[in-house]
Amino acid sequence: MRKLRGVPAIAIAAIALFVALGGGYAIGKGFISTKDLKNQAVTNKKIKKNTIKGNRVDEASLSGAGTAQSVRQDTAAQVPAASGETTVLTLQVPAGSYVLNSKAVLAKGGAQDQVQCFLIADGDRDRSLEAVDATNNTTITNLLVHTFTGAGTVSLACDNPGAALLLVTNKVITAMPVGAINNTTIP
Repeated sequence: MRKLRGVPAIAIAAIALFVALGGGYAIGKGFISTKDLKNQAVTNKKIKKNTIKGNRVDEASLSGAGTAQSVRQDTAAQVPAASGETTVLTLQVPAGSYVLNSKAVLAKGGAQDQVQCFLIADGDRDRSLEAVDATNNTTITNLLVHTFTGAGTVSLACDNPGAALLLVTNKVITAMPVGAINNTTIP
């Protein structure tokens, strides 16, 4: 082998080691392109935090991201006098975790009664209570979080303990998908 003048042997050895360990690929080939990567080759651990911008991500691919579901009915649902829970509106949702809310306007004649409305998802429920009579119609709201393991139904139901017909109008149920639910109940 011919000795290069003016280049210390250690520098030549370092260059040879670099080429042998793979540096030659980068020098000889150029930059690594996306064609050089196998599918699933870049994992979460290899991506630096806060480096992927929102315009580079398909929102539907994110855990919990999805389309909110909502149903609205402005016409009156009738809840007969002296009745228990009567379903006034339902919403079908696909499997997933949701923040659920509902709203309705309660109207009735006669004496004042305590009307309860429930937002129900499987065994979970939220109860709201309002005093309603001919001079005190009111808007009632409910809020609930729930995870459906399969497609499910969200229901809004109201009772009517009084002697006059209860009308439930302007009813809305909205289901907003979320990635996960961490729910704590404080006694």
